[in-house]
Amino acid sequence: MALPRTMKAVRFFEYGEPSVLKYMDFPMPEVGKNDVLIKVGATSINRFDLKMRRGQIPQIPGRDPFPMPFQPGRDVAGEVAAVGDKVTRFKAGDRVVGMAHPACGQCEYCRRDLDYLCINTKLPGHQTPGGYAEYVARPETDVLLAPGGVPYEKLASCLWSYACVWNVVSRRGNLRPGQSVLITGASGGLGTAAVQLSRLVGASKIIATTGSPAKAERLKELGFDHVINYRDADAAARVRSLTSGTGVDLVIDLVGGEMFVLGLNCLRMNGTIVNVAGEEATNSIPMRWLTVMLLHRYVTIVGVRAAKRIDNETVLQFLGEGRIDPIIDRVMPLSEAAKAHEILEKQEQIGKIVLVP
Repeated sequence: MALPRTMKAVRFFEYGEPSVLKYMDFPMPEVGKNDVLIKVGATSINRFDLKMRRGQIPQIPGRDPFPMPFQPGRDVAGEVAAVGDKVTRFKAGDRVVGMAHPACGQCEYCRRDLDYLCINTKLPGHQTPGGYAEYVARPETDVLLAPGGVPYEKLASCLWSYACVWNVVSRRGNLRPGQSVLITGASGGLGTAAVQLSRLVGASKIIATTGSPAKAERLKELGFDHVINYRDADAAARVRSLTSGTGVDLVIDLVGGEMFVLGLNCLRMNGTIVNVAGEEATNSIPMRWLTVMLLHRYVTIVGVRAAKRIDNETVLQFLGEGRIDPIIDRVMPLSEAAKAHEILEKQEQIGKIVLVP
């Protein structure tokens, strides 16, 4: 079947409010000899997209500048429409998922099995056009086969959130069966992924923070044992009281800023806090207090940047086996991307907002 010459896509030509997102006709992507052309079945919105749209993501030294006009979207799932001459792993009609965290496989960090630190990769929705379109082209190495029977909406809600969180619970946070977890920013895509994967590992007690009391019951339905309002003055004391006065073993901080400080105050001795909100600047922390945390309470502070290829493959396997189930708040047409951004900025959702062409 002949491919169209143009496609619908959402791009912005300047940084700003959601209104800068324009749903327009654009030329079809070029398909290189090693590329896979994907007819998009679904993409999803991440907070990264909001920050990119506002111009709040800094350029990385040594990397290509962000292209303008810019097409957001880290996650994408769909059907292979065409392949380049040298593609061997995929054919037209295959159901696939584009990795949100691809890696070159050749650089110093990839050779050290640290592919989430790859210095050569061109990230989708970052240095290359993202999934807010009817068609996207991806290098063959950046694409994975989708497990059978899983809707595109679920597939497009998986890799960014679940692969990153799997890196947290299985590696950086080293969560073990029977341990307790505090998850900040619990109502977003990362938060709903974190509760499922923490439970899958065997966490005994999972506590959420939220600033919206109206979300508390829904969060409990999704698997959280307790929900704490972070605006309460005694939030840290409440967390400690829920853990026999000791504090939690692991904090998964998805917010940063004041939530990072709260998380540190909720840790037990020898506990670990993993910060996933790398672009969020925390307020100044007194060095004396931080020294007490590090030396006397013996806490571990680590960060997480994306995920490894094996993490992407693992969570897709979990999804195909029904061991995880991405929470989708709503599905909206691609043409309403600006409205979807407004909803996410107001934090009115629980789980993911998905866009379909």
